[in-house]
Amino acid sequence: MGTLARPEDSLPMNFVSCDWGTSSFRLRVVGGTATTEVRTDEGAAKLAALGGDRATAFRETLDRGLLQLGAPDDWPVIISGMASSTIGWRELPYARLPFALEGRDAVWERIDDRVCLISGFRGDTDMLRGEETQAIGLAATLGSELPERVTLVFPGTHSKHLEVNGGVITEVRTFMTGELFDLLVHHSVLRHSTEFEAAFDSVAFAQGVAETRRQPLIAALFRVRTRQVLDRQPAAANTAFLSGLLIGAELLTLAESGLPVIVAAGSAVRNACAAAGEVLGFGSRLRIVDADPLSALGQEVLLHRILKAPR
Repeated sequence: MGTLARPEDSLPMNFVSCDWGTSSFRLRVVGGTATTEVRTDEGAAKLAALGGDRATAFRETLDRGLLQLGAPDDWPVIISGMASSTIGWRELPYARLPFALEGRDAVWERIDDRVCLISGFRGDTDMLRGEETQAIGLAATLGSELPERVTLVFPGTHSKHLEVNGGVITEVRTFMTGELFDLLVHHSVLRHSTEFEAAFDSVAFAQGVAETRRQPLIAALFRVRTRQVLDRQPAAANTAFLSGLLIGAELLTLAESGLPVIVAAGSAVRNACAAAGEVLGFGSRLRIVDADPLSALGQEVLLHRILKAPR
């Protein structure tokens, strides 16, 4: 496990960090002594579904959040995530790979004198929005500790794997791990053998990870069902087993590369990835860090560039 702090050579700035996801909206104060944060379910998909003037809906949502946050009116607001997408406030073009982790390739646009949107990046067959600021924040924090060649992993509904070479992202791959888990638990035959809110079972999870070495995922998934019917395993254990299958299958794609792997995630997923890495034999080449501060750190790096850019 690892902890991250602000890069030593960065100048602290006062601004409002906004992560506008597909299903969530998050504001936080960066700077000073305040630790205020606002979270709602007013994600881009929800606002897009309202119809009408989408820009107005995004503006009003942001204004309500800023009022609740209580940040000074003259602080910049930096927005990353889905607000710059086809279902967002204003669609921005993607930056193209290769993408330098010090931020020079980022695409942004000012909404007004205070608000700025950050776009994502794309390769020939894949893309992302939001994780670019996390990757920039991670690189800025690690500095010289960032390996020359490394895979950065940002788990989630759509987990992102970023291949880095010499401080430049050269490839992005998306794994629909979180969404597949949700679909299987709620809408497949496996819903009869699992329980979405079940407590984590570390033994069953490790068994699921190990199963990914024995047979392809598309075959291993039915083992969740047979564990219940033939082995009388409870739903809680089967849920953890399914999670182990999915996370294990994702990380198994990196098991033979020999490259260092850095996973940045929330606490529950960090623990699961660490356990999966142990079963798969990653050893010391797997590093697990907290993703929570990374987006704001990356936005701060980009804010220095934005403020220097001509209007």
